[in-house]
Amino acid sequence: MSRLTIHVPATSANLGPGFDCFGLALDWWNTISVQPARTFQVKLRGDSAGLPADETNMVIEHIRILFQHIGAPMPTLRVTMTNRIPIGKGFGSSAAALVGGLLAGNALAGTPLTAQEILELANELEGHPDNVSAALFGGFTISAFDGERVVCASVEPSEHWRAVVYIPDHALSTKTARAVLPSNVSRRDAIFNIGRAALVAYAFTTRRADFMKIGTQDRLHQPYRVPLVQGMSEMLDAACRAGAHGAALSGAGPSLIAFATSTTNAQALCNAFAETARKMKLKGGTKILKLSARGAYVTQA
Repeated sequence: MSRLTIHVPATSANLGPGFDCFGLALDWWNTISVQPARTFQVKLRGDSAGLPADETNMVIEHIRILFQHIGAPMPTLRVTMTNRIPIGKGFGSSAAALVGGLLAGNALAGTPLTAQEILELANELEGHPDNVSAALFGGFTISAFDGERVVCASVEPSEHWRAVVYIPDHALSTKTARAVLPSNVSRRDAIFNIGRAALVAYAFTTRRADFMKIGTQDRLHQPYRVPLVQGMSEMLDAACRAGAHGAALSGAGPSLIAFATSTTNAQALCNAFAETARKMKLKGGTKILKLSARGAYVTQA
């Protein structure tokens, strides 16, 4: 068999009010190349510090899970991973590894599972569908449960919109970020978020960025995570003052995401993030990213 390469995008979840429901694919990709071999080999490239280069790697584990799921033996493989998505920074690195592993296994097995079946399996393994939905289907995704079934709608984003991200040097585990959240919320806060989540969905569907600034406001998770992310409130405020069409914590953090509708707008947000970080003596960097209408895909060499 020739070499297969799986391309998986970074994702940003929640986007403010859409806790565990909204996802967004970004034009920032990890790749996983797999091919049968006589001996098992794992090679890591890119941002791979701390990742195991053996069969305990998360990608390999999920290739194995796919084969176990279909009741077939996993072949011995040569695997090369090129990681560009930073780990523990709020861009779906674990979802990318999970989805990448499942897609690699599915491709190696002759694609016995549909995309919906892979989504169901990925959600079962990840525990929530926001990042995995966006990684699989691309675009802006809205995920909901119908009983045990995950229902996912994907909207193609405007090709002119940009995500401007601030990425702190330090990481933050999703487990830690979820641990600070209350188990119950008030009706008032629930209503606040329902309206704003609807505005975000409308903004992406109609490409009306003017609704994003109000739409990305949140009361369900971001206020509780402020103590975990130094400078979060100041950085988001600075982006909005600089012309952001909405700004939020990216996933569980600690990275921040703001939306722009032009190159000039994006550079202004980048400058605002950088200048505010400098004033607050925060360590990190900025990046301007296109939004990806495409989700994970497989190529064959």
